[in-house]
Amino acid sequence: MVSSEEDSTDKTAVLVGGQGTLNAELQKAKEQEACLIIIRGTPQGHRFFLTQAEMTIGRDPEADISVSDQGISRKHAKVTKEGISVRLTDMGSSNGTFINDKKVPPGTSVILAKEDMIKLGNTILKFLPAGEIEILFYGNLGSAAHMDSLTRIYNKGYLLEALEAEFKRAKALHTGFSLIFFDLDHFKKINDTFGHDAGDYVLKELTHLIRGSHLRPKDIFARYGGEEFVVLLANTHVTAATDLAERIRAAIETHAFIYEGKRLPVTSSIGVSELTEGIESAQTLIKNADKALYIAKNSGRNRVVLAT
Repeated sequence: MVSSEEDSTDKTAVLVGGQGTLNAELQKAKEQEACLIIIRGTPQGHRFFLTQAEMTIGRDPEADISVSDQGISRKHAKVTKEGISVRLTDMGSSNGTFINDKKVPPGTSVILAKEDMIKLGNTILKFLPAGEIEILFYGNLGSAAHMDSLTRIYNKGYLLEALEAEFKRAKALHTGFSLIFFDLDHFKKINDTFGHDAGDYVLKELTHLIRGSHLRPKDIFARYGGEEFVVLLANTHVTAATDLAERIRAAIETHAFIYEGKRLPVTSSIGVSELTEGIESAQTLIKNADKALYIAKNSGRNRVVLAT
């Protein structure tokens, strides 16, 4: 069976204490095997380390990488290590194997690149080559129930863990990192006028709309609380984040939220923040986006404001 997260003794990296600590973490990362991480599916955030020369992926409990998903064949695909490269081969699966939304023809193989997204059934796995520091940042993200029971997206607990991990990753690797914080305008009025079941419908329909049409597989979408939501955007600078926020705002405004034959008026106010040189904590990043959201509310709602 596969050497998976439970077999590993390492913990999530904490990049504090200056360059010496960072160098130690970089050295630790060099010792890590290549791995596949469940980005969407169960258990979320779980890591499968590629410790054998050839490993099968499938629904079969005896597969080297066993994933419980009815859309995955019992023997769906296999990964083969060739020196420092990793090759993925479809094994004649029923529903196909997709890499970055492109289907791998049955019986053929593809050399995986860093951060390739592999879709099997309803599950998406992210590939990280051996020695990548990002592997250390996923140590605890699959260790508990992290889904919001109503909307079936991430909950606040997962969000805060992922925020810390992605913040440290971006600081260590000097990559872009942005955050979108939004809530629904006059949501209390919807509950008071149409009932709480209508409000629950809006929240579920909203998350289906945003997750299904506007986010990349690697984006982290979470319910912060009530009608508040956050999107974490790794490797994303503020211009692209603001463009996405505007698309989300427009999608919510124009979507037909129909409950018991009535269209409900739904709009959103959105704040956007970006990791800049002066930001030293993940909490500052989310507070900046929250302040921008507050300005959007006070400026008339149904708009996007960039944190300054």
